[in-house]
Amino acid sequence: MGGVILIVLLGIAFAAGYFTRDYISRQRRAEARRMRGYAQPDWLSANAPANTNEVAPPATGELGQMLDRWESRARARRAG
Repeated sequence: MGGVILIVLLGIAFAAGYFTRDYISRQRRAEARRMRGYAQPDWLSANAPANTNEVAPPATGELGQMLDRWESRARARRAG
């Protein structure tokens, strides 16, 4: 019996934390909107596509060149 009560209390605590976090986030966004110069990020808008498949600008430097080689090899493997 005590275990069931503990699980119910943990569920209530989790739900309270979830809704509190959501409430605080909404308050912070509302405050930011009231401030001058706020622009909502694109990824936050509900109608933004999840994957735009946009081509990234070419990478520079050694790491960028290495990543470009890996990507071109992966593309070649996928193409067959």
